Amino acid sequence: MKKWIAILLLASILATGLCSCASFSSSSTAPGSTSAVQGQNDIYAPYAGTELTFLRHSGYEADWMAEKAAEFYKISGIKVTVEQIAYSEMKNKILLDISSSGGAYDMIATTEYWLSEFNEGGWLTDMTPFLKDSTLTDEAFEADDIAISTLEANTIDGQLLAMPWKFNGQLLTYRSDLIDTPPSTWEEYLAMAEEYTSGDMVGVSLALSLNSIMDIYLNLLYQAGGTLLNEANTACMLDSPEAAEALEYLIDLNQYTTSGATNNQWPESAAVFQQGNAVLYPTITSQLSSLIDPEKSAVYEDVGYSELPGGVACLSTWGVSITSNCKSPEAAWLFIQFMLNPENTKDLVLATEGADIPVRSSLLLAEDLNASYAHFAIMNDIVSTEGHTWAYPKTNCTTAIMEVLAVHVQNAILGTESIEQALSSAKAEIDALLAG
Repeated sequence: MKKWIAILLLASILATGLCSCASFSSSSTAPGSTSAVQGQNDIYAPYAGTELTFLRHSGYEADWMAEKAAEFYKISGIKVTVEQIAYSEMKNKILLDISSSGGAYDMIATTEYWLSEFNEGGWLTDMTPFLKDSTLTDEAFEADDIAISTLEANTIDGQLLAMPWKFNGQLLTYRSDLIDTPPSTWEEYLAMAEEYTSGDMVGVSLALSLNSIMDIYLNLLYQAGGTLLNEANTACMLDSPEAAEALEYLIDLNQYTTSGATNNQWPESAAVFQQGNAVLYPTITSQLSSLIDPEKSAVYEDVGYSELPGGVACLSTWGVSITSNCKSPEAAWLFIQFMLNPENTKDLVLATEGADIPVRSSLLLAEDLNASYAHFAIMNDIVSTEGHTWAYPKTNCTTAIMEVLAVHVQNAILGTESIEQALSSAKAEIDALLAG
């Protein structure tokens, strides 16, 4: 109940901020700009000449963000340098920088389950006041278009600590040439997996490696009505009947997947489906582009999409945070609005061929995007419907908790621990982590 009260409060904040926006007069943009900013001279002028540094992991998105920073400089006079670093080094580098006074980074890219660690000492800036400040409002940003569940995932104690631009959710893909109606219950899911397992064909392709098995299990746990931690994030709840039910079901489902599934990460499990060797594939959205790529997938014309049978899916976001060391949080907020406005976000979606799932309903429901990315409408249903998503717990040890959970759930799959042993051992170790 408290979770949904928080969402409603956040929605109220957004509505208040939007209603209080002043009406700005239009002015022209620089050549090459994709911004539809109104009154940009009014909002940018006080911050012209500001220089900011934004850290994120390397890759296409980083290059795209650097291009947007160059466009933003032309229209605002605010210079943003996008510094790129290997993903494996990023988290530690951020923690070292933001925890020291006078750190170098004004903005950082982050997933929501790092937020508690990044804000351990009040190291991040609350963005909610900016949403209510008409003097900092870029009307092209359209904050009310962003799915509330993605904002709530980046909110701690009523403070919006990151503005999301994409999310990675889970859904069920299936062979639409073999199945008319996807399973809607656990019983149907298991029966269908059994029915289609024969010879080289498996009923379901599962990603059960230590890097992915916790996501598969946690979806089942939340679908069963359970939870990993209590509401205060002070105790592990794996001693519940729902936790045992979810693990027992996963062990049953494992009978109808590939023999090496405990070695399969998301790309390997996707490959089984791509090759036409699986009928069902519970996946994450980042893998979908490979399933519909004619050069990679033997079944690219026969991919169907639906919610997971239990109607609940993991929600993991990537967003931009402003650090407490930021030289000008207001200028940083203006850049974030420009970079993540609907028009620019659509460019990113198209450039990544739908691999970047936008947090905006206007894009998820856009007719032209749905023509190419049929899963967008399903993902909009998931993120915009109350109770259809769960997010990773916000603690300063979430990464370690996931590692513990993965080991013991996999042990139960392999048979080296009983269900009771796996869950009790995981609970004991997670409780110790939470206790510090």
